[in-house]
Amino acid sequence: MTPTITAVPCLRDNYAYLVHDGDTAWVVDPSESAPVIAALARLGLRAAGVLATHHHVDHTGGIEGLIAHFGTMPVAAHALDRGRVPAQSLFIDAPADRFIAADLTIAGCQVLAAHIPGHTRAAIAWYLVGADDAAGSGDAEGDVFTGDTLFAAGCGRLFEGTPAQMHSSLQLLCGLPVATRLWFGHEYTAANLRFAAAVEPGHTPIAVRAEHLASCTTPTTVALERATNPFVRARDAIELGERRAAKDTF
Repeated sequence: MTPTITAVPCLRDNYAYLVHDGDTAWVVDPSESAPVIAALARLGLRAAGVLATHHHVDHTGGIEGLIAHFGTMPVAAHALDRGRVPAQSLFIDAPADRFIAADLTIAGCQVLAAHIPGHTRAAIAWYLVGADDAAGSGDAEGDVFTGDTLFAAGCGRLFEGTPAQMHSSLQLLCGLPVATRLWFGHEYTAANLRFAAAVEPGHTPIAVRAEHLASCTTPTTVALERATNPFVRARDAIELGERRAAKDTF
């Protein structure tokens, strides 16, 4: 089963997401409440819960506003973010080497979770899979919310993590089936591709992708990131760290 996912632009370049079925939706990374509430109203939906990928305020700043508007609802984040995500009530102790069941079903899909440190120490990926691929290891498509760990053609800054952690997290995400859709936290794709072209000049897939960008580039896919993301394509953690340092001043 493929869930209905609606991207909601927030702040300057953030994305929140609505995962919906029937008349309710779970909200992923609501950085502010007003545009999320407006999108829910436009679609005739009520918020039923929140999935947070990490604690940064540009991903959690709208949680309390949603609760004020709709009432108490579950808020899920990694267990290591206890005390850092507003109103967190579900503390998911996901490991960093695999996806595990998070004991949640959203829009008819089982929710799996994995710890993906690098950008922050408690970053978590939320993976929605159909009943036919509940182990998350088959060839079926799925949808993964990556927050600021993986962007289209990029990765997040290493605020609380190490190159080794980021390398492992990106390899875990991009070890999923190639058609898996990856929904990321910021619209940085054009700038990321300019950096990718500088890192791998003459690499045709990067140039082709840059020539065909839409204004909204989410979601990407595992296949696209394997082909064009310089951090996913880094040979090891050392090379990833060098590329991340270069991107910070690019």
